Amino acid sequence: MNTSENDLKTFYFPCWSCGIPVATILDKPYVRLFCPECKDEYEQDKQETLSKYIELKTRVMFERAMRILEKQFAHLYEYKDESEVVLELALKDPEKFGSSHEMVAAMELLRNRVKAKLQQKILRHRVDFLLPELKVVLEIDGYMHDYSKLKDSKRDVKIINELGTGWEVVRIPTKYIEQNVKMLVPAIKEIYSYKQKLRKENSGFIPSSFSERDKQMYKKIFS
Repeated sequence: MNTSENDLKTFYFPCWSCGIPVATILDKPYVRLFCPECKDEYEQDKQETLSKYIELKTRVMFERAMRILEKQFAHLYEYKDESEVVLELALKDPEKFGSSHEMVAAMELLRNRVKAKLQQKILRHRVDFLLPELKVVLEIDGYMHDYSKLKDSKRDVKIINELGTGWEVVRIPTKYIEQNVKMLVPAIKEIYSYKQKLRKENSGFIPSSFSERDKQMYKKIFS
């Protein structure tokens, strides 16, 4: 037997903001109830609060990025223009950067005039940086990537297959961004060349042992 709308019992609970009774079919509401006027005001306040939170979060992330640079360089002003560009991009679109380390990497790429596309979507994946002129997908990896090497490797293969011959994925651990970011571009180029060399020697494949070799390479490059 179907229950018509007329058979539904109506309950009244005070508006969460002003206290005016609000009709509902729920005898025990699991959400806050608002009258129409308060609902509009609540949604507006929520959006404004969210926008302020996102801006504050972005500025905090940028401040951490500047602290990473300050710990490395005596002449920070050579990054002033680049830092302003990165902050402007981040405030305009907070999804451009996923971390402070990515911000620092972006400043270094800008300083070296390396063209980059940020948060580019490839297949179902989103990569940190796409560097068309270098034919490199640059990923800045935090410590959690130490526990997902196999997953990352499979992801990289899919990305390379999509982009085509000549492309490589270069992964730089965040600790090296903190250690000596000025070596970022030389490291990208050296790792790219080395991976291309390995492919030629191994019928187009990167040996599984590369993940261990690259640790020594990073230490040498960024020292």
